[in-house]
Amino acid sequence: MSLDGLRRFARAAPGSVAGAVAAPAERCDLCATPLDPRHGHVVALDQRSLRCACRPCYLLFAPSGAGGGRFRAIPERYLHDPDRPLTDADWDELGIPVSTVFFFDNSDLGRTIACYPSPAGATECLLDLDSWDRLRHTHPLLAAPAPDVEAVYVTRNAAGPEAFLVPIDACYALVGEVRTGWRGIDGGPAVHRALAGFVADLRRRSRSLRHGGP
Repeated sequence: MSLDGLRRFARAAPGSVAGAVAAPAERCDLCATPLDPRHGHVVALDQRSLRCACRPCYLLFAPSGAGGGRFRAIPERYLHDPDRPLTDADWDELGIPVSTVFFFDNSDLGRTIACYPSPAGATECLLDLDSWDRLRHTHPLLAAPAPDVEAVYVTRNAAGPEAFLVPIDACYALVGEVRTGWRGIDGGPAVHRALAGFVADLRRRSRSLRHGGP
C-alpha cells in the first residue's frame, strides 16, 4: 500500500502539528455516501487495497462470497488466547528479527505473510513457513484469522510474546502512524508511544478466543 493510502488509515494522534490543514470529509469508496469518523473497511481483493465503506456497503460485503468475492468486509473482532500463550521458544523458532510483527494469509499467494511497521511502511520479513505451520497446530489463535481481512499481531516484551487476532485495517492504521511519525534511528518517542498505546488498546478490547470465536 502506498504512503498516501496508509495516511488514510492512520489514527488521529494526540499532539498533531500545529496549523495542519484539516482533512476533507471522507466518503464511502463504494457509493460516495459521507462517512462517520468511525466507519468500516473492505478489502478490494483484485487490487489488494483497503476501501472505506459506509455501514450499508460494509454489511453488503460481510457474507462470504458476496459481490462475486471481489470485496470482503473486514471483521471487527479482537481476540487473544490466555489458555495457550506464545512462549519465547515459539518466537525463537520463527526467527523473526523484530519485536513487533503481524501475520496474515494472502489468498492470492496461498501463504502466510509476515510484516512489521517501519519507516518504509509495511515491510515484509522472511517467515519459516514450516515452523509457522507447526505453531498453528498447537496455538489455535494463529489459525483463527480469516484470510486477507484479519491478522495475528505479535509483540515481544520483557514478559514474553503477546499475540492478538485483529482486523487487518487496524494493523495498517498502525503502519501508517509509524511511517508518518518516524524520527531518528529507532522511531522516536511518538512512535514508541504509538506502539505501546496500540498494544494497550488490544489488551483492553480483546476477548478470549474460547468465547469470541466464530
